[in-house]
Amino acid sequence: MKKFKILFWLPALTAFTFLSPALHAQPMLGDAPRTPTDVSGLPGGGPRPATVNGGFSVDTSSREQVRDFYNAVYLSSDGVPMNSTAVTTNCFAGTNSPAFLDATLRRINWFRALAGVPAAVTFDPGESLTNQQTALMMSANNQLLHVGIPPTWSCFTVAGTNGAANSNLALGTTGADAITSYIWDYGANNSEVGHRRWILYPQTRIMATGDVPAEGAFNAANATWVFDANLSGPRPATRNPFVAWPPAGYVPYPVVFPQWSFALSNADLTSATVTMKSNGVPVAVTIQPYRTGYGENTLVWYPSGLNPADYNSTFPFNGNDTVYSITVSNISTAAGVKSFNYTVTLFDPAVPGTDYFPPTLSGPSQPLIGATNTYTFTGLTNATSYQWLAASLTNGNLTDNAQNGLTNFTISPIPDYPVITNAPVGSGSCFHLTHADPVPQLLQLKEWLLPSTNAILSFNSYLGYATTNETARVQVSYDGVNWKDIFAESGNNSFTDSTFTNRALSLSNYAGTPLLLRFNYDYQSYTTYYPQIDPFFGWCLENIVITNAQQLVNPMTNAVTATNFVFTPSRVGTYALMVRALIFTEFPLNWGPAKIVTALANTPAITLNAPVITNGQVRIDFTVSGAATTFKLLQADSLVSPWTTNTSALLTTNVPGSSYRFTTPIGPAMRFYRVRSP
Repeated sequence: MKKFKILFWLPALTAFTFLSPALHAQPMLGDAPRTPTDVSGLPGGGPRPATVNGGFSVDTSSREQVRDFYNAVYLSSDGVPMNSTAVTTNCFAGTNSPAFLDATLRRINWFRALAGVPAAVTFDPGESLTNQQTALMMSANNQLLHVGIPPTWSCFTVAGTNGAANSNLALGTTGADAITSYIWDYGANNSEVGHRRWILYPQTRIMATGDVPAEGAFNAANATWVFDANLSGPRPATRNPFVAWPPAGYVPYPVVFPQWSFALSNADLTSATVTMKSNGVPVAVTIQPYRTGYGENTLVWYPSGLNPADYNSTFPFNGNDTVYSITVSNISTAAGVKSFNYTVTLFDPAVPGTDYFPPTLSGPSQPLIGATNTYTFTGLTNATSYQWLAASLTNGNLTDNAQNGLTNFTISPIPDYPVITNAPVGSGSCFHLTHADPVPQLLQLKEWLLPSTNAILSFNSYLGYATTNETARVQVSYDGVNWKDIFAESGNNSFTDSTFTNRALSLSNYAGTPLLLRFNYDYQSYTTYYPQIDPFFGWCLENIVITNAQQLVNPMTNAVTATNFVFTPSRVGTYALMVRALIFTEFPLNWGPAKIVTALANTPAITLNAPVITNGQVRIDFTVSGAATTFKLLQADSLVSPWTTNTSALLTTNVPGSSYRFTTPIGPAMRFYRVRSP
């Protein structure tokens, strides 16, 4: 990727001469593979053990279950490092990290579960190695071709051609992102959404994947094997008789794309029609040419105002839950002409709905040190287990300038330019975020914050030269995975700000909830950007101040399956207690609201009853509150005499944990007693 530099700089002027912004090429999908005529040599002829996450299911009639499924499972596949050993220039296909393969498979099963088809696909290791050869060939030649690959291609192998014939293929995207691209199925050559149909084909049990990263002039590439020996086998049960994308029910808006599809096995949709309404208002649609030979017979359409051939064309969403009513009519089946009606509700998965009930804690506000302090919470129907967290609280107020270095922040990815530099205007130094490479640059606060109702984040912001695809964002997160903007400013393809501007952002909406905070100089992939590293380009920050917030220190987490836990603080102080649910064993949801407690010293309160003399014995009953279980009987013959321990007194229990009795022989005419817990 060529990077453009400043041609000259005159200190007395604010004028720059520089070349145009760089353009990062967008990913490309080829044609989808056609149904093979012979499945005898394909994988999946027998049962295979699941080696990674799968077996997902979700109730799409529940907004909260779908929201959890997206936030916890879908997003867990984002950004997993490939750590590839492939070297395209040497025609070495290499291998990729197991975590990267798991993330790719998890994304496949996520889409299948939401679509209502069996979501327990596994990868065939042998075919994945074949697909590495396929991806290498596509990258080395910067082309996508399923059949007829000439032996003159760079890095040609017979295994690679076999993988090409049986796989979805993509350039410029890899792993889980490639799977999303196949469901998206953009491009003028994909009006039949064949890639999508193969990913969602109900019979498929075995797939495979191969990926190579971008290298110099060679694009990254993915090959996802989609055919197995079950291709012509019996169709398994699905949630609905049809397979639609987006499916019926609640669907997160980021996975809804311009082309919608409706598939029905063994049906003829040649004359089928579709009507579409948005919150009851008719939407004009264009039906794509009907084509078979890709998975199940499928009708494809899109709202007439959109362009499904354009990678940058997105499905509109205004931030509010939007109900689309779909009717597909005039379908020819063996049972006669059929019609189907269903609704799709687009929603923002970052926004909880009315069916969201966070795990709220009940229990003592003043737990005792060393005691078994029990807390309870309401469980979730889709949870497989829970985690609870206890953390000490301390002052979270912050005043930071760039001259402190990165003491309070982390930067990722680690840049090859100085993050701390002289401010482009004014004086002093600043944090500088720019797009030396076409990826978001993240400056994240290291600590978890617990804002109060009047918490404020303020900072001085300077956005210099930036394209409209480069955006300065301040974001908060409950879990480190899902991030929400609390401030955003995009560039204007020129000089955006002339000076630093103070920004003051309220954190009151997040009071009582632990937060992570970051500054994100964001970049919209595959669009123009300025790659210069001079501080007049990109985003500069100074004087970052946080007020009226606490900080979580030394967090400790524990796993439980029940809806209660025991907290035993080790020292006096203020703590935050929280609980979160896990779904499918390993995917955590957001933490519930923090319960703030103050741990107290476990000093028992002992109350003595009047001594009772009987049968030559003094009986001294007493009650205790606290965790004490051992006691001493002290005695003195006068109030001015020294107190001594009565070592012969007999201790018995009346009521365990609360009521006890000392019995001792009668002493002198006058004697005083008291009880102490050592």
